[in-house]
Amino acid sequence: MTNINISVPESLKSFIDQQIAEGGYSSVSEYLQQLIIQEARRKSKVTLEELLITQEEFETTLDELADDFAVCVGTNAPILSDYAVSRESIYEDHP
Repeated sequence: MTNINISVPESLKSFIDQQIAEGGYSSVSEYLQQLIIQEARRKSKVTLEELLITQEEFETTLDELADDFAVCVGTNAPILSDYAVSRESIYEDHP
């Protein structure tokens, strides 16, 4: 394990000592390790939440994809019937 030395004001040292006594930590090192782990987890959660999109953003993206698809296919593309895309139609030559 690597050692890190930090300097803190006396008031903060008193607070840390109080937290160690109340929280059942065995040392300052253990207490600070737990604080750092909690902060890392919190930041990871924030990062994941930033990746999530809202329902409105999702629907906007779907609309954009549909518009892009329509441009690629063109306006003269034939519309397939329900039968054309049905299981029966797809497998009719393959019993």
